[in-house]
Amino acid sequence: MKHLRTLTALFVTLFASTAFATEGGVVAAATEGHMMILISFIVIGFGMASSGYALSISLQAYAACEQDRRGAAFIPAVMPGSQGLYAFAIAFLMIANVKSQWGDPAMMAKVALAGVICGVPCLLSSIGQARTAAACIKSINNGQMDQGQALLAAGVPELYALVGLAGGFLVMN
Repeated sequence: MKHLRTLTALFVTLFASTAFATEGGVVAAATEGHMMILISFIVIGFGMASSGYALSISLQAYAACEQDRRGAAFIPAVMPGSQGLYAFAIAFLMIANVKSQWGDPAMMAKVALAGVICGVPCLLSSIGQARTAAACIKSINNGQMDQGQALLAAGVPELYALVGLAGGFLVMN
């Protein structure tokens, strides 16, 4: 919930910024469609950046793992990094469409929607997956769980990032 408040505060700051209200601002002359594209790229950026944050959570648990159990704990520890790749793939599609069809209102709406549809699930699922992976690594370290169980448990939040990726692809095509 703390992360959602941070994201909301960023959007409020972005909209309240004087750069968006003045003539000399970077986006002052932009239409609402251009603002939607800017916001969607910010959201997709958060989707990519969240993987780094999520990896820091799961790798902290991995670092505390006993030496003889690290082999079983490694894959769950690195799983939260995948959401950044999904957001990165959609970002490439977004950039390609912006470059080829700049100014088309339908394209702007598609790009904005794809950014939000993929970015938000990647942001939230990577953090949830990192917390799940950290708990699974702790359980592996305590001998309460094996690698297969940990992979299944840590893989469940991945589904929502994949749904976001598929949604982004469907919107862009």
